[in-house]
Amino acid sequence: MKSFFRCLLALVLLGQASGLLRAKPIFADTTRSFAVPTLTNTPKGTVALSWTETDPAGQMAFYWAESADQGQTFGAKKLIFAGQGIGNSRLMRPKVLFRPDGSVMAVFALRGGQPAQADGHHEHGAAPARSENRGGGRPTDLQIVFCRSTDGGTTWSRPEPVHQDKTPNVVRGFFDAVVLANGEVGVAYLNDIPGRPHERDLRFVTSANGTFGAGQVLDPFVCDCCNISLLVDGKGTLHMYYRENTDNIRDIAHMSSTDHGRTFTKSAIFSVDNWKVNGCPHSGPTSSSGGGATVVAWYSGTNDAPGIRVADQAGKRLFVLEDASARNAWLVPTPTASVLLWEQNQMAESGPLSVIAYRSIQSSKPSATRTVDHSVNGTNATGLVSGGKLVVAYEVRNANNRNSMQVARIDL
Repeated sequence: MKSFFRCLLALVLLGQASGLLRAKPIFADTTRSFAVPTLTNTPKGTVALSWTETDPAGQMAFYWAESADQGQTFGAKKLIFAGQGIGNSRLMRPKVLFRPDGSVMAVFALRGGQPAQADGHHEHGAAPARSENRGGGRPTDLQIVFCRSTDGGTTWSRPEPVHQDKTPNVVRGFFDAVVLANGEVGVAYLNDIPGRPHERDLRFVTSANGTFGAGQVLDPFVCDCCNISLLVDGKGTLHMYYRENTDNIRDIAHMSSTDHGRTFTKSAIFSVDNWKVNGCPHSGPTSSSGGGATVVAWYSGTNDAPGIRVADQAGKRLFVLEDASARNAWLVPTPTASVLLWEQNQMAESGPLSVIAYRSIQSSKPSATRTVDHSVNGTNATGLVSGGKLVVAYEVRNANNRNSMQVARIDL
């Protein structure tokens, strides 16, 4: 135990010596609960942070804020949509996507029926409305919706489904959304298979002229509750990584498109783990093409090497995180490498507490594990690179069950 704390102290001192900055709270309102902070770079070089928050009355809202100083400070938060039923799971993070034409699109999941008639933005002075919600637990009706902004994210359109089929009592979720090389937005998601409870297929749809067209089924049967990872590489190729399900073998599959999602290659298992489990792991892949080299991370529970695995584009395993408590991985591209973020436990007098850890992966070689300073009780981390620093946003678990939100900046 003494050797563990000596190693932990060494990691902290190393982080401080290398310019690791103390994590900074973004919003100090302890009456609200914050979730799924997500970072993205804007075309004008600023940093955008989006998140959801819930007030004491249970009203939910999806916000974003902008930083002009590489994540050191953020401006006033701007409301995208308010109402019950906004999806704020790490398995389907709400996304704010900045397009080359200057418009902005937000994509998120929404429980229950049709979206609220009043969307909660300030364009017409409308008050936030409550959409239908069936309560907690497993959703029975879930849509994937989008809002548009043509004034830089100040006012937003009402949410509309990205899918043309609006049949009620259908779950559509576990999505990812990305700006394609042609400037349009692509959304991949899982969709209930009619008459087969808790079974889903994989679908993809793209935007055109500010709306979405007919989707296509890419895989007729997949792992039903794992998130998808979409990646556009430096050549403009769209890559899709997801968890397959073949006789309960739930390995990661891959397909790609060189025509902006109109056609895809045949699905193939990315890494043959042969992990057989009679149930969904609720843990999908993450991917990055930092430094021009694509890497993919995912969890596998095989007996030979359980844990978060990292592989190159060819599926060659680079390493497996050695800490058994490692979870919730997120890959961040940098100009020369990719950075893997995750959370893992460290021991304290009160018991195990989670911290945010990271490794840089350059030329297929990982650095030593470091931890984000003062990230105790951190979870659901995301990141990006701005101004030569790694900016990390994450939730913080609090004793009052209301998660707060922090941002840290780290020297690479």
